[in-house]
Amino acid sequence: MHRAGRLEKGMDEEAARYTSSLEFDREILEAVIYINMAHVRLLERVGVLSEQEAREAVALLGKLLESPPMLDRHEFEDIHMVVEDWLSRRSPRVGSMLALGKSRNDAVVAAIKLRLKQRVAQLHESIDELCATLLKQAEREAETIFPVYTHLQRAAPATFGFILHGYATRLLKLYPHLRLVYELCDESPLGSAAVAGTSVPLDREYAAQLLGFGKISDNALEATASRDFIIESISLTLLVALILSSLAEELVLYSSEEFSLLELPDELSATSSIMPQKKNPVVAEITRTKVWEVLGLLSTALGIAARQPSGYSLDLQQITPKLWKALDETVSALRLTTKMIENLSINTARSAEACKPPTGIVEVANHLTLNYGVPFRKAHNLAGRLSRLISEGKLTPETFQQTLQEAGVSVGITLEDALQLMEPRRVIHGYKTRGSANPQYVKTAVKQAFQELERQREWFLERRRKMENALATLREAE
Repeated sequence: MHRAGRLEKGMDEEAARYTSSLEFDREILEAVIYINMAHVRLLERVGVLSEQEAREAVALLGKLLESPPMLDRHEFEDIHMVVEDWLSRRSPRVGSMLALGKSRNDAVVAAIKLRLKQRVAQLHESIDELCATLLKQAEREAETIFPVYTHLQRAAPATFGFILHGYATRLLKLYPHLRLVYELCDESPLGSAAVAGTSVPLDREYAAQLLGFGKISDNALEATASRDFIIESISLTLLVALILSSLAEELVLYSSEEFSLLELPDELSATSSIMPQKKNPVVAEITRTKVWEVLGLLSTALGIAARQPSGYSLDLQQITPKLWKALDETVSALRLTTKMIENLSINTARSAEACKPPTGIVEVANHLTLNYGVPFRKAHNLAGRLSRLISEGKLTPETFQQTLQEAGVSVGITLEDALQLMEPRRVIHGYKTRGSANPQYVKTAVKQAFQELERQREWFLERRRKMENALATLREAE
């Protein structure tokens, strides 16, 4: 409907479908309606619309929120034209003024940011839920003996709670990124118009206030054409997916028959179509893939954004679906990972067995150095030789003393002493450094993590309330 002034012919139907964003615009439909409500109020403040006209138009748009339109008319390029057409048929004068001082360029960025703030808040809730679940389980399993690995070789006795707290810590470190993305989206572009601002004296601060934005953008060119905030947002989902992939990999490995350390819940597993004895960790396996799927979305978004001159081009509309897809994939993976952590069980006998000597044999080396002054490299070499004897089943009181003599270590330590030093529970309670697998440190760290989690919840809750209250007030202005 806006073509007639410049173009004589209607758009080719196939080309219209090809360039239309309607298929993925439903994600921002509600946001677009709210933005038009706010713009109507701006036009009222400028004096272009009367108070009565503005009130009636906002009321009409409120009805559109309650009964959204079908998005199947591809003669319309996007959701903005659908809303303008819908309002124009019910309030012709207001509809004819709806584009005064407002371009689809600044409107779409505002809509994406408004919706993205909601989606980031939802992402926060899903991360928060998984983090809290990990911390609860970490506290419960703080004393549960469990091996930790380097190079996929048993490295040291630890606890399952220590491992879970490690993943919770990784998630907690995402919160500055979450807050950054939210703040990038909390900047209103409205009033930037198409590219350079507008001569219509719109009150930009008022527009931001109506929609719950914290501030306004500083440059119309940047505000309308930059999609850096989307790249940052997808990058955030990639960081989440990276953590989930690592956790899922451990769940797959540890639940295998070869490890037999964990068992995943039946309801999140599957069996084979031909081998009925199998219990396949299918949810964890799919979760491992998400880091690559999100990486693909990020790469695509970066490729589209690259080599774009300043100023809007339609290429940019193709970035947005990648954002919603990345968020969808990440949130679903977070929710299912939470279910896995809540319902998995630990093979405590097997995990304790995996921590028996020689897994903690570095404690023998530490003991020789700290208590007898044996140079650590010498003690380390001795511990390595003892480890080999254990693995070969040849460690006896006699071979133990013989190995000490061959290593030139003359101290009053017996095999029984050495085995006591390697006893898994003694090992974990012997860790002295903060951040270690010592159950007391883990429990303290869990409490501190819960406190940090609560602080982050309050931060997001405050901003979510501000946005929701602003939108509710805007609707009530009918």
